[in-house]
Amino acid sequence: TSQEQPISGRNIVDVSLVPDNTDLNQVVVVGYGKEKKVNVIGSVATVTSKDIVSSPVSSVSNALAGRLPGAIVQQRSGEPGADFASILIRGTSTLGSNAPLVIIDGIPGRDPNTNQTTNDYGTQTVDGSAGRDLNSINPEDIESISILKDASAAIYGARAANGVILITTKRGKADSPPTFSYSFYTGQLSPISLPKMADAATYAQMLREMEIAKGVDPSNLSYTEEDVEKFRSGKYPWTHPNSDWFGLALKNHSKTQNHNFSVSGGSRNVNYFVSFGTQFADGIYRDADAKKFERYNLRANIDVKVNKYLNVGFDIDGSQENRMGPSLDAQTVFNVINQNKPTTTAIYPNGLPGVGAFGASYQPLLRSTLDGGFDDDKRYRSNNKINAVLNIPGVQGLTLSSYFAYDVFFGKRKYFDHPVTGYSLDEAAYLAAGNDGSQDGSAFLIASSDAYDPQLTNTYNQTNAKTFNARLNYEKTIGESHNISAFIAYENSESNGTGMTAFRRYFNSTQLPYLFAGGDELKNNSEYVTLDARVNYFGRLSYNYKQTYLLQFAFRRDGSLRFSEENGRWGNFPSVLAGWIVSNENFWKNNVKFMDYLKLKASWGKLGNDAVPAFQYLAAYAYGAGSVYGNNGTYYPGLFQSNAPNPFITWEVANVYNVGFESQMLNRRLTFNGEFFYQKRNNILIKRNASVPAFAGIVLPDQNFGVVESKGFEFELGYNGQISKDFSYSVNGNVAFVRNRIIQFDEPQVQIPWQTLTGHPIGSELLYESAGIFRDQQQVDNTPHVSGAIPGDVIIKDQNGDKVIDESDRIVYDKTANPEITYGISVNLRYKGFALSALVNGAGTAWVRMLGSQQGSAGDYYQFHADGRWTPTNIDAGKPRAYDGFTTYWRGKYPTDLEYQDQNYARLKNVQLSYSIPRSVFKLNMIRDIQVYVQGQNLFLIYSSKNRIWDPEFSGVRDNYPLMRVMSLGARISFQ
Repeated sequence: TSQEQPISGRNIVDVSLVPDNTDLNQVVVVGYGKEKKVNVIGSVATVTSKDIVSSPVSSVSNALAGRLPGAIVQQRSGEPGADFASILIRGTSTLGSNAPLVIIDGIPGRDPNTNQTTNDYGTQTVDGSAGRDLNSINPEDIESISILKDASAAIYGARAANGVILITTKRGKADSPPTFSYSFYTGQLSPISLPKMADAATYAQMLREMEIAKGVDPSNLSYTEEDVEKFRSGKYPWTHPNSDWFGLALKNHSKTQNHNFSVSGGSRNVNYFVSFGTQFADGIYRDADAKKFERYNLRANIDVKVNKYLNVGFDIDGSQENRMGPSLDAQTVFNVINQNKPTTTAIYPNGLPGVGAFGASYQPLLRSTLDGGFDDDKRYRSNNKINAVLNIPGVQGLTLSSYFAYDVFFGKRKYFDHPVTGYSLDEAAYLAAGNDGSQDGSAFLIASSDAYDPQLTNTYNQTNAKTFNARLNYEKTIGESHNISAFIAYENSESNGTGMTAFRRYFNSTQLPYLFAGGDELKNNSEYVTLDARVNYFGRLSYNYKQTYLLQFAFRRDGSLRFSEENGRWGNFPSVLAGWIVSNENFWKNNVKFMDYLKLKASWGKLGNDAVPAFQYLAAYAYGAGSVYGNNGTYYPGLFQSNAPNPFITWEVANVYNVGFESQMLNRRLTFNGEFFYQKRNNILIKRNASVPAFAGIVLPDQNFGVVESKGFEFELGYNGQISKDFSYSVNGNVAFVRNRIIQFDEPQVQIPWQTLTGHPIGSELLYESAGIFRDQQQVDNTPHVSGAIPGDVIIKDQNGDKVIDESDRIVYDKTANPEITYGISVNLRYKGFALSALVNGAGTAWVRMLGSQQGSAGDYYQFHADGRWTPTNIDAGKPRAYDGFTTYWRGKYPTDLEYQDQNYARLKNVQLSYSIPRSVFKLNMIRDIQVYVQGQNLFLIYSSKNRIWDPEFSGVRDNYPLMRVMSLGARISFQ
């Protein structure tokens, strides 16, 4: 830290170096307030706007990967408008919802891990919902993001058990002139990790092998050896095509653009931050207009000092999102790309499309365009907040603050689907005319379209959410040693939603996608409503003695409309946190010279999770078969009770324990922090159907029965240094480990000991353990096997030694999809005006089941299954013979651990090289800064699995829109 020393009259000046405490004096956002970092004793991790803008992304969640210890952030899709990442804080801790609570400028938001929510009645899927959306925020508007991981989250009570994400947006600063900022980037996106499919010759050969193994007569095989050679030669495209469905349906590149403009500043009495941003991205379908996403953001945060006692603020945030796509959704498009066979024609040599393996309606080249209809989805959000802070006259440190927020979501969606036309070759007539597959067959093509009527569905939904909060705050320092901060608060929130859907079919023209143009027959209209409300009372007391001994107590009492008033509506959520800054003690200062700062901390808290279907304590009714009454034969629909009400359910309860330390060394250049945590989750809502014999014929209601425990640790290590006045650097790394275990779960009363899921991680499955591949018939005959097993099949281990392979040989497979280990490494270099930043993130001990990976007659094979498979000439293979989706021995009845893919990886997530142009170059006083940069995302992947088919962040199904590599060029300009 710089110092000033008087030198008048002194020949010798003694100066003691003082460590820089800037980092510890930073203000950190915590639940319902802010604290200096030095006083924070909860487990809180924070990223700032500097970190966020160094990773230009459309969805904020993708900027968090690798930066927050304890946060598992994984991007599951690259689809425009749905490319957000899923977020878990300290892993999976419950059998129910694991989504963290999102708080944006003090107002609760919606589930960050989904782009759709289902209403409480389970009858209507709502695109979006009220509640502020993490991924709809303009990233340039964010000041900081903090996550609460331990008992510090208990101040949010019944929704805090999965952790809390706190987002704070930018505000103007007092007595600062207007600063105008403009930023933009334009980028090129290209798909990564597309699966490699078998070509036509390989597929035909594998299908031959599979059919021979099934005992198909050689004269009835789908393909002859001659067919295989024709596929391989490529000389007979009319009868023996080699269709690369991925290559034909997708283009190599798409584009994205982002523009942001803001102005911020303030006078003595008024501060302001106003911004406008746009985001655009298109898809990778061949039809450039078929997949588009647009977002527009507008924000105004204004603070007014009315007088020395009263301050008020106004926040207005609006967004519009437009999603346009084909009527066949992206998941289905990629599913049929995977499943279409290379031996079926995608495009004939004359340019006309084939019908594919599943008909024209599922031909991906036809259905990845707007030719078969469209899905036009528009979403509007208006988030508004007014707040006031009153400094109570006559009582120093006593303030009364309050805010009211009113958020509105409106969505409208028009879905129009109609048949498309493909072409099929009349092969018999074509060959009878003396052709062999190499001659033009245009004259023998027959137009074909699936027989169904055009269909239109219009959906409209609106949700309103209100939040009122009143808080009495008090801060006081007694003497010079005792520092007290406390508040008590009341909060009320409610939301209600309505939605309407209208369906029509039998359109005479596809040029009129409007309800009035549809027929009356089979038309359908529906409406739904949603309700939710909460009342909360809470408070917190913080105390520190000489900035050395830290204590914090918090308590919250929550009431929720989701539960019965008589039994489970109200819950209490206390927490206790304590800290000790050991380095402030004299004994430490006098004896420990290498460590400049050390804080020890511990916490306990009781937290809740109320993310369960609401109103289960009420009886629900549905329309069913009715009766005809009266002389006129009038039909009256019947009404029947559709559920068994359960008034006894309540929220999940988590007891969370945390101990940790924070340290700084080497004149505060080296930081090392650690956390150790344990959580026990009780009252998990599950159905206890396994406890009831199937012949009983009843389905039990949900019950708070499940228990899960999780534990782990987190470490952070960072170093920053300066080699010269022009060259500085920093290196930071974090690693986290978490493991969960089911303590209590509903299981059959009579069960084989090694098949009990209790005691194993969430997501464990009952599978057969593989023991290799049958080399020949002799080995099959000498080894316990499934009836019908032949050479090339998987050897299943006989667990109980009874020489019979049946369900009793299944074991619990502990390898699950959620990683136990996550880590991140960031490097920042700065030399004069140049800056280079890089971020690596990764995960370990995660596995995914490769559902649908062997397809055969149900679709193409992945090249992975073709390479090194068992054949009569390769009996020592490590992979089984060619199967198909209809072979009993594959997946359906005898799933084995061979179906799992290792998901351990390290990804170069982001690299940015920037240059700040010196002001002397542009010689305009009004310009403060110009920075230009090039940036790349998802540049490189190190992947440990030999079984790689999909990207390791995928969920293991074949309908994922691929992740995208992004190369972008951008600039930031600010002027006054």
